[in-house]
Amino acid sequence: MINGQKVGCGIVTYNRPALLKKLYDSLPAEIIDCVVIINDGDVYPEFSAYDSEVFFNNETNLGVGKSKNRALSRLMDAGCEHLFLIEDDIYIKSPEVFELYILTSTLTGIQHLNYSQHGLMNKTPSGEANAVYKIDYGNGINLPLYRHCVGAFSYYSRRSLEAAGLMDETYHNAFEHVDHTLAIINQNMHPPFWFFADIDNSQLYLGDEPWTLEGSTISSDTLHRQNALAAIEHFTLKHGCEPVRHPLASDQDLMDSLNSIKQNFGLNI
Repeated sequence: MINGQKVGCGIVTYNRPALLKKLYDSLPAEIIDCVVIINDGDVYPEFSAYDSEVFFNNETNLGVGKSKNRALSRLMDAGCEHLFLIEDDIYIKSPEVFELYILTSTLTGIQHLNYSQHGLMNKTPSGEANAVYKIDYGNGINLPLYRHCVGAFSYYSRRSLEAAGLMDETYHNAFEHVDHTLAIINQNMHPPFWFFADIDNSQLYLGDEPWTLEGSTISSDTLHRQNALAAIEHFTLKHGCEPVRHPLASDQDLMDSLNSIKQNFGLNI
């Protein structure tokens, strides 16, 4: 619990029991009030170690979008005000990461944040974080904005989910988090598309397994290309353009959005 409000953590796992254990063991029990694990893959003997009130098996493979919705629904039903979704190749390096995401959301007003440093897309060739902007909010909050939306570790306020709803379950294992972030953008609770918000220096607080095609249970799937193409088609029908062709907001529109979000949802101190 943080500031008297319940904190929930939803984990989605698929055929990586050792990584799931590493993540689960890294969670700070003194902060997290409710944990929900959704297993979208095979059942392993190791899973017997998890409490039945925490661990839930999908009877068939449902995909990331539906599995994350199952986790979010249970956390919402449990009364959580701050919700984190984590995929099984992330682990917690510093427990204060949960407080930092909540503090950043509280002071900036931004109701949804995504860990930017999983994979390669938001990094320089040498592996450094590559933000397109950093916004100084004072009070020690420097908000980095990145070009790419990565969904391996995500923060949601309860308010954002009540306004935008859960993920579009038409997406199976591709673009579900991009579409969901866009839904929150459309509620004026997140900066414009292509300016995806994170906490500063998030890589110091979260760890992940180095991304490889072989290690990715989604990208290595023989149906991944088919799923990705279907997701792009659905996104295009829904939003009028492919994800990569979504319009880029001007600097003025960006600042207007950030100021509006701060005014509507941010804490003035």
